[in-house]
Amino acid sequence: MKNKLVAARAGLVLVLATACPAIATAAEGGNTQYGLGSSQFYSGAIPPFPGVYALSVTGYYFANQLNDGNGHKLPLDFSVKVSSQTVRLLGVTNTKFLGGTVWGQLVIPVVLNLDVDLGPLGDSRGGLSDIIVSGGLVWHDGPSTYIVGVDTALPTGSWHAGRLANPGLNHYSTQPTFGYGYVDHVNPTWEVAASLRYIVNFENPATNYTSGNELVLDYAAGYHFGPTRLGVVGYYLNQITDDKGRGVGSNGNRGRGFAIGPAVTYDFLPMTQLSVSYQKEVVAENRPKGGNIMMHLSFKF
Repeated sequence: MKNKLVAARAGLVLVLATACPAIATAAEGGNTQYGLGSSQFYSGAIPPFPGVYALSVTGYYFANQLNDGNGHKLPLDFSVKVSSQTVRLLGVTNTKFLGGTVWGQLVIPVVLNLDVDLGPLGDSRGGLSDIIVSGGLVWHDGPSTYIVGVDTALPTGSWHAGRLANPGLNHYSTQPTFGYGYVDHVNPTWEVAASLRYIVNFENPATNYTSGNELVLDYAAGYHFGPTRLGVVGYYLNQITDDKGRGVGSNGNRGRGFAIGPAVTYDFLPMTQLSVSYQKEVVAENRPKGGNIMMHLSFKF
């Protein structure tokens, strides 16, 4: 084993936890500066009407297994539990550019409680995580929605190398994204959505460690039964480049992951929606392997 941070990812839009001492895992601490699987049907859900919209996400992530680079469970007494609350504020403007509508958003994630156990060690912590600011363009073409944008993650969350649990990651990242959604808004039946992002991680100045760049695909597919939608949601993660820094293994500490699970959504009003989902991680390489429960509530101010 190498002296390197170990941890688990959680919740919506970057609820993050780190632990030490440890083994080589994907990225620094096995973390990704994005809430994997959090976009779901909202990947292509920027409304065509100007205004301010809110998405509240309550998340609970849990894992009792840490996998090596081949996806095999490591012989470690390991567990992580994270409860989180994230608020996404989305502003859709009247401004047009290249035929699309300009939008911007602010994502504020808060770790309500983070419990990490690694062998005889344990820690519990909460607080603000890493805030994301973003902007881009959206095009609406009948039932199809196309979104491009750039997310920037800021190191606003508390972090210290000597702690077992950290709400933040202590580095910046930039994340070009593309989203697509399809649904007939007049007579909805089938609905599909996906978002693809490329995460470029910057160096953690406290450790001189740079996590490798990552490709993340969030996906969702469902069918409408009146105001109710039943569907399947999940994510795919593939780390494209090696980590750089002390303790990097021969495989570059590259990580992969895949999760899938059910989602149920109910429309209370045209602009108010509640969704509950569960995603089980069926593939995890150089990462924890667990499950994620999320509740999304979206509405317009």
